[in-house]
Amino acid sequence: MSQVASSPVRITWAARGMGALFVLAAFSQLKLQTVEQRGTLALAEKTRRFTLSRTDYARRGAILASDGKPLAQDEDATELNIQFSKIPKSEAFFLALGAATGIPASEFQALAASGQKQRTWRQPMSAEQSAEIARVKAEWRADGLSLARTGRRAYPLGDAAACVVGVVRQGKPVLGLEASKSRILTGEDGMRVGLTDKRGAFLPMRLVQASKERRDGSNITLTLDSDLQTEATDAVRKAVELNKADNGVALVMDPKTGNLIAMANWPSFSPYQPDGTEGDLRDNSGYNPSYMAQLEPGSTFKILTLAKALDVGAVQMGSIIHCSGEFHPTERTRIRCDSHHGNRAHGTIDSVKAIAKSCNVAAATWALKVHREPFLQYVRDLGLLSRSTLGVPGEAHGNFNYAEPAQQLQLATVGFGQSITCTPVTLLGAFGMLANGGVRMEPRLVERIGTTEMPIEPGKRLIKPETARELLQCMEAVIETDAGTGKELRIPGYRLGGKTGTAQKVGKGPKGYVSNFVGFVPADDPKAVILVMVNNPKGGKYYGATVAGPVFKRLAQAVIRRYHLPPSKPLNQKEPISVE
Repeated sequence: MSQVASSPVRITWAARGMGALFVLAAFSQLKLQTVEQRGTLALAEKTRRFTLSRTDYARRGAILASDGKPLAQDEDATELNIQFSKIPKSEAFFLALGAATGIPASEFQALAASGQKQRTWRQPMSAEQSAEIARVKAEWRADGLSLARTGRRAYPLGDAAACVVGVVRQGKPVLGLEASKSRILTGEDGMRVGLTDKRGAFLPMRLVQASKERRDGSNITLTLDSDLQTEATDAVRKAVELNKADNGVALVMDPKTGNLIAMANWPSFSPYQPDGTEGDLRDNSGYNPSYMAQLEPGSTFKILTLAKALDVGAVQMGSIIHCSGEFHPTERTRIRCDSHHGNRAHGTIDSVKAIAKSCNVAAATWALKVHREPFLQYVRDLGLLSRSTLGVPGEAHGNFNYAEPAQQLQLATVGFGQSITCTPVTLLGAFGMLANGGVRMEPRLVERIGTTEMPIEPGKRLIKPETARELLQCMEAVIETDAGTGKELRIPGYRLGGKTGTAQKVGKGPKGYVSNFVGFVPADDPKAVILVMVNNPKGGKYYGATVAGPVFKRLAQAVIRRYHLPPSKPLNQKEPISVE
C-alpha cells in the first residue's frame, strides 16, 4: 500500500483514537462528580490537602428611600489580615500577594522584617481578587493569611435618617430598623467547595453537591423621601438649637395613604465620623421621640374636639360662645382660658374665631357637649391611645386615666389637649383624618420588601366629609386671617391651614412646655400634613406659632417645591409667589 493511500486511514484512526480518549475523559469526569463524588470528597476532606472551601458572603439588604436613594447599604470592602509568623518570608510570595491584592509587595516585606505580629488592611476587593488571594494562600500554604468581609454599612444621609434606620456595629444591628427588621435584611452565606491541584488552583471539576448557593438579604424600601427627610432634619435641628430645647420632631405624611414622607428628630447621632471611624453612640442614641415620646397634644387637639362636636350635631360652626377668661365644669373646679398669662377673655365668639384665637373655654364646652363615653371612643378611634403599626422598636402608646374621680374636669381638659398623652406619630395620623375627608389612614413607613409591595390598610371613616371640609376652612383661618395665631406663617400664593399648640409637660420630672404646630399644604386639597413638636424650649419663647411654626413653614415650602404644587389662591399684584 502506498504512503499516499494510507494517509486517510491514519487520519481516520487518529480521529477515532482522539474521540475515544475524549469520551473516556468525559466519562471519568462524570463518574467522579456523580457516582464517586462522595468518596472523592471524603478522601479529599480526610487529607485536607487538595480541598478548598470558599465562603460566598451574602449581602445584607439595603434600606432605601421611596425615591430609590440608599439610607443604609453594605460597602464593598473586605479586611485582609496577615499574621506574619504564619506566612512564608519568601520574596516570591510577597510578589504574588502584592499582585493579587494591589498592595505593594515591598509593604508586606517591610512589615515582616520589622517584627510586626499582624496587620489588617480594609479596602474594596473584587471577586476576582478574593479568588486570587485564596489561590495564593493555598499554593504557599500561608495559614496566617485571611480575608473577610468587613460587614460595614454605609449611611449616606448620616444623622438625618439615623434615628429611623438605626446602625450596624461590628456586624451586629443595634438600633432602629436595622435591628427590628434584621431578619428580613439578613441573608445566608453560601459555600463553594472544590478540589485543587498542588499549586492551589481550582481543578476543572467543582463538587456542586457539596456547595451551597448564597441568599442575599431583602431590600426594604421606606415611604420616606430622602430630600424632605434631610430638609426636615435641618429645620428641626435649627429650631431645637435656637430655642435651647431638649429635643424636637418634624413629621410629614401623605394623608391619603398614611405614607410618612419625613420622620425627623433632633438630636440625632452620626453612624460614622468624617474619617470613616464609628461614631460614638450616646446613651439615648436609640431614642426616637417621633414614636417613643408620650406628650400632651395641647391646643392642637382643639380642632379634633370641634370636629367631633360638629359631626354629632352638638354645636354648629356659627354657634356662639361667650368667653370670660375662665370656665367652671363643676362648682368646685375652674379652667382658665390662658393659664400662661392669667385670664384672657375672648368675649363673644363663634367656632371659627374660637379656633383662630385658641380658646380653652370653647374647647372644654365642646367636649362636655359630646359627653364622656362617645368622646373617649372617638379618642380611641383616632388611634391616640394605641401603638401604630409602623413596626419600629420601642414604640410607646398613649395614656389616659380612666379612674380619674373628677371626670367632668378631666373631660373638659381633654377637650383642649390636656389630661391625655400620645405619641407624635399617632397625633399626626389623627390630623391626617381631617385632611383625608374624615377617613383616618394608619401611618405607614415600609413601602416595599424586596419586590413585594406592602398593602395600604383600608382607612376608617370617623367623621362626615362635609364636617372635615368645615374644619379645613376653620384651620385655614388660623393662618390666612389677621386674627389667627399663625398669620406670620403665610406663603403668598398658597392656601395653608394650621393649628398652634402649647402644652405643659406632665409627669414627675422637670416642668416646661411642648411647643406644637400642625398644618396642611395646600388647605383646599392637602398633599401633606405636617406636625412639629419642640420639647421644653428654654430660650424665652414657647408658643407653638413662634417656636414650631417656622419649621412648619419651611417644610410647607419644601413640599410645594418637591411636588411642584401650583398656586392655590389668587395673588395681589404686589404679592409674589414665594416658596424659597
